[in-house]
Amino acid sequence: MESNKATFEEAILSYLKGQELWPEDDFEVKPPDDNAEENVEELIKELVMKVNKRIACKDRYENLKQLHNQYPLFDLNDYFSDFCMDEELMEKLSFRETLLISELDATSAGASGSRQESEPTPVGGLCLHVEVVDAYMPDQRMNNVDMDREIFQIYKRAKQALRAEKLEDYADDKMDEELRRTLLDYESFLRNETKANVKKFAVHLSSQFSIEGGGKQVKVADGNAGSRITAWVDRNFHTLEEKRTEYFTDEEGQFNEKSLYVALQKNKYYLRTTSSPPDIQERKYYGLGKTHDFVGEGASFILMRYLAVTRYTGSLELSTTYINGDMCRNIYECTGPKMGSVNDKNMEVCKIYRYIIEKCGIEHHCVTVLTVHGQIISQEWEGCNFILNINPVQYVDDGKPCPYDRLILEKTWIDDMELLSKYLDCKTEAELKMKTYSADHPEMKDILADYLNNILLLKPENILTFTMDFFESLCPIKIARMGYMDQDNRPTNDYYRMP
Repeated sequence: MESNKATFEEAILSYLKGQELWPEDDFEVKPPDDNAEENVEELIKELVMKVNKRIACKDRYENLKQLHNQYPLFDLNDYFSDFCMDEELMEKLSFRETLLISELDATSAGASGSRQESEPTPVGGLCLHVEVVDAYMPDQRMNNVDMDREIFQIYKRAKQALRAEKLEDYADDKMDEELRRTLLDYESFLRNETKANVKKFAVHLSSQFSIEGGGKQVKVADGNAGSRITAWVDRNFHTLEEKRTEYFTDEEGQFNEKSLYVALQKNKYYLRTTSSPPDIQERKYYGLGKTHDFVGEGASFILMRYLAVTRYTGSLELSTTYINGDMCRNIYECTGPKMGSVNDKNMEVCKIYRYIIEKCGIEHHCVTVLTVHGQIISQEWEGCNFILNINPVQYVDDGKPCPYDRLILEKTWIDDMELLSKYLDCKTEAELKMKTYSADHPEMKDILADYLNNILLLKPENILTFTMDFFESLCPIKIARMGYMDQDNRPTNDYYRMP
């Protein structure tokens, strides 16, 4: 037993000794590194430099985006595959148009209870003006010197954050130069981007109409009502700033007004609602996570023009705000262009259905008919007795917007008593002048008789040329009033007739 035990112990010891013997060629034994702490410090400095480079570039990028209001809002490329807002398209969407506000008589109903609408009665008007303006504000203009100075300040702060004392090491100087070069590249890229997006839309809307009586919800006295909208919209239909006002006179003759102010701030939308009387003011803030697809009323008019001009067919959903500042769903449905008749003119029109859904579930439906050039023909809200419509006597050629209102006088001048009276006076005066001239100049009959005899005898092929030559031969002789040549020795045509 003892021999077996000794043999077993010897085997274990020999095995353990064999485990401690390593071949010298299998692994390279490195000596201990005395500069391990310095290497770790250099590695940490390099990581900090990369982080500071990213932070500096990101801060600079965000500041320039804030300068030009280019926040991460909705992208129309997600809704339109071929979206491209160039200068030519912006000019097509920018024009002025006027509409009539007409009242529908919905008091009468048929035997079946259906609504019988009479001829709309004009009670007011609306003017919508969209123009393209320069996006730069006076206090936001920066020249190259200011930009370079700001870049240098960012570079200096990044360098001071890395180390308190300045290191004149070659590697650090190389990193600093790379940081400055990267910031300059960012600056050049953003400068080109802002130049391409320098134009924006300015929207002005004003309406006013007369009201009589009232409905079930609001009783109003005989007076005026209306609305005003002033909006600042970028080329991607993002609402940067908007002020919307609605007013009316109630049954007691008191003036009531509600207004909504919306402004895009850093990473949020600021809303301020006011109403009077009583004077109540409320402020709200919505993050971009909730309002990234927000479209104001001013931007909505431009968006509908774009849908009509591009002949879009389909639906898209965005968001908007009610007059009280609450967020609502905003859905547009487009049926595409179809043939229609506008003021006795056949042309292509587009119909856009808009649905605004509040949080409580109340839905507001609107139908807007536009030409394929973006001009509004009519707009009607469900449950409202007032509609917007184009002037029925306005001249419409091919649906393109006209810079001024051109009316068809042949349909309107007879109804205008003042214009008709002036026409009859001018007509009577012209007839008297013609009769008096014929009586005082009997030679006119002889001239006309000679003209007709020459035509019958000569039978010219070109009557117009013969007529011009015949009557020009009867004109007085023309002689030069001044010298035939001017100062540059060029012939002149300055003549006067001899008495």
